[in-house]
Amino acid sequence: MDSPFVFSRPVLADNFVGRKNELAWLSANLLNAQHTVLIAPPNYGKKSLVMSAFLHLQKETVFKSCNLNLFNVRDEAAFYVALANALFRTLCTTSDEWTLTAQQLCVHTQPEITIDESRQNEIHLLFDESQLMSHADEILNLPETLATLKNVRVIVCIEDFQDVECFDNTPAFQKKLAEAWKAHRNVCYLLCGSRKNTMRKLFAANSSFYNFGEIIPLEPLDEKLTVDYIIKSYSKSGRVITKEFAEQVCRTVCGYPYYVQQLSHLCWLNTRGFVTETVVNKSIEDLYDYNHRLFKMITDALSPSQLNYMRAVIDGTDRFSSAESLAVYKLHSSANIARVREALEKKEIMEFGKNNKPVFVDPVFELWFRRRYMNK
Repeated sequence: MDSPFVFSRPVLADNFVGRKNELAWLSANLLNAQHTVLIAPPNYGKKSLVMSAFLHLQKETVFKSCNLNLFNVRDEAAFYVALANALFRTLCTTSDEWTLTAQQLCVHTQPEITIDESRQNEIHLLFDESQLMSHADEILNLPETLATLKNVRVIVCIEDFQDVECFDNTPAFQKKLAEAWKAHRNVCYLLCGSRKNTMRKLFAANSSFYNFGEIIPLEPLDEKLTVDYIIKSYSKSGRVITKEFAEQVCRTVCGYPYYVQQLSHLCWLNTRGFVTETVVNKSIEDLYDYNHRLFKMITDALSPSQLNYMRAVIDGTDRFSSAESLAVYKLHSSANIARVREALEKKEIMEFGKNNKPVFVDPVFELWFRRRYMNK
């Protein structure tokens, strides 16, 4: 029998749980062409929410969704090429349509149309980089001009939007991008990012993208709804988990969607009937094992000072700059602590919220670090 829990792909329909308010909010924004920003850690349910919103929106209006992921886009020219190709794939069907549309809308950049026979005759736009960079505004406005030409509403959804921070001269690029897109009237932009600290910086008060769109925060899954979902999923597959153990699953991973599904799956695998405390404890250890390689890679890349600061956080230290803490955790000085905090924030390992209190971004990494690295 297949596991009822899904954590290796976006979840939809019955597996999409605990995001009722966010789904209504995002669906309303897209319906009203309100630019929107989704900020949440990796595997926090952004893609599942977006796909569910698109399905909901299909019942209300006709639109085209252009989806672009920036994970392998590392400079401005590559961004323009990726955006243009994604738009043409969304709004053009045949090679003749690609050619005609390019002739109409890409007058200055003049792309070449190619067909890749090794990829089922996939069509591509190829640009001369010097022409592309000289007439970048033509590509920046392509979402609007294409939507107008085709007389259709377009939603441009960009994943890993925080990666624009990696571009050379990114402040100038962001200013150019924001100014162009703010003027568009037939396109709705949905910008998603999985590096929380970087995305917050991108949309901060002093940035080009300040007030570009409404930010929808993704909170941990609603515990009651998630517990009900876990219990029902076990019941449908002929197995039983009590409310107490379902709550333990949710609380162990702090309502983190990916880990809720993964830990529920591991508990399901480890029992053929009733989930017991032994099953839950073994499944938590299995959760550490499944993620050990990734977490070890993260830890191996940290400096001694960064690791020591994390140890102090785990130990509940709140006076990091005291003489005792500096000595016990070998943090050296207040200036060094400031550098460590900045580095951990940049690496998306920690965030600093209310009262500048350090919090691990990934709750399972925190548990793994406590158990496997600190042996606590």
